[in-house]
Amino acid sequence: MRLRGPQRGWEKITLGVSLLFAVVVFVALSLAGQPFRGAAGGVLVIVAGIWEWRRKVKDQIRAERLESEAEESQRKRRG
Repeated sequence: MRLRGPQRGWEKITLGVSLLFAVVVFVALSLAGQPFRGAAGGVLVIVAGIWEWRRKVKDQIRAERLESEAEESQRKRRG
């Protein structure tokens, strides 16, 4: 099943923002002399971003599947 273009684009953008934020957290805490906390914070943000991205993709797939099933049942009822 193929995802629609614009919706998938937003998902990629939000994942990219999460990854960028993770890099910023790591760099900021590393410069402050706490590289381990920076790495832990960065990993936490990356994992949360990936988790959210996967959830959005699954929700989109589920919504498209339900929509196609509803359209098919309407076609069956009509003729």
